[in-house]
Amino acid sequence: MKNFHMKGARALVAAAAAFAVSFAVAQQPAAPAAGPAGSNPGEVKITKLTDFNDYKQKAKSITGKTSQKSRVWGVFDVTFQTTPQWIDSMTITYTVILLNPKPDAKKGEKPMTLMQTTVEYADVQQDREHRAGAVVLPAALLRLGEPLGFAVSISVGGKEVASQGVGKGPLQSHKEWWKDPAILDHPNVQRRDAYMMDRMKSPFQLVDPDDYELSR
Repeated sequence: MKNFHMKGARALVAAAAAFAVSFAVAQQPAAPAAGPAGSNPGEVKITKLTDFNDYKQKAKSITGKTSQKSRVWGVFDVTFQTTPQWIDSMTITYTVILLNPKPDAKKGEKPMTLMQTTVEYADVQQDREHRAGAVVLPAALLRLGEPLGFAVSISVGGKEVASQGVGKGPLQSHKEWWKDPAILDHPNVQRRDAYMMDRMKSPFQLVDPDDYELSR
């Protein structure tokens, strides 16, 4: 009888211990679900942005030549690298601010013009040098002034994974100005998104097409 009670006590202790372990495991928070490829830190890295010395370009005709009437466009590119074998989908938001030293006050123009466009890219393969871009219409450069800032933000699965910008004048020392409401919503800033478009929907889609990511 004594041995029976000892065995029963040991079984009870073992069962209690097993319950305690299982309860502790159950109380541990579940590991967060892994994000899509490209959404982890370091998997997408911006390596280069168009600077303010080479953004002006003229669109070429089908023959590869420019005419005397060719207009000057603002072409803004980003170069980036990716480490996952494939990224199913990513979006890039392009932001450009123009500065007009002599805005037409009679027409309600403000000194600075903000332009943004977001473009989606699919099936981005692993590579050390991807290129993508957006363009600003010639009329914007003629009417609204010269670029004061250019920035891009890359997102995967709705999560920003990389962003970078360049600026001059009042934006030069302003960290991440493209995310700062104090700048984007400033009384001297006017938003005109219609002047900016995806490169692949512009005449530049025919210029070095295999060097650039295809947009949806």
